[in-house]
Amino acid sequence: MNFWRTMQLRERILVIGGGVAVVLFLLFTLALDPLLKHSADLDRQIVATRRQLTEFRTIQQDYLRQKGVVDSINAQLKKQQNFAIFSRLEELAGQTGIRSKILHMKPTVSTPSEVYNEESVEVKMEGVTLEQLVSYLHQVESSPQLLKIKRLEIRPRFDNRQILAATFRVSSFTLKEGIS
Repeated sequence: MNFWRTMQLRERILVIGGGVAVVLFLLFTLALDPLLKHSADLDRQIVATRRQLTEFRTIQQDYLRQKGVVDSINAQLKKQQNFAIFSRLEELAGQTGIRSKILHMKPTVSTPSEVYNEESVEVKMEGVTLEQLVSYLHQVESSPQLLKIKRLEIRPRFDNRQILAATFRVSSFTLKEGIS
């Protein structure tokens, strides 16, 4: 303490100021700076988590929409009565007046599925107009049975571009046994 008493007022103020500065520096370095860095890290994590939550909600909405579509299709398939796809396609061709234009209908290999049985038929027709073809395809797609056109190839004739030849694949679906 003798040292303190021998110091002048100006030196005492300087030493006290230096001591306060060292204490403030240590307080900032050891306590405040890590807290501020941790707070900034938490803010970044909050922003990232909010972005992930938004993405998750978007994925959830998409999943629920797709699940609704699948449930609707499954309900339609459960109500659907058994039918022969060949007979139904011929019936629709008769209704649209193009039965005589069909060259052949033959079964094709279907893609296996865990949930659905798929029966596919390749239809080839020639000598149809675009209006007749569109009418027939519309009848197929809007049929009460779940019929879907999976592939379509249309070629105009060389001598008359208004007359078409078409080849397409129509698939029907049923639920596999034990699937609900």
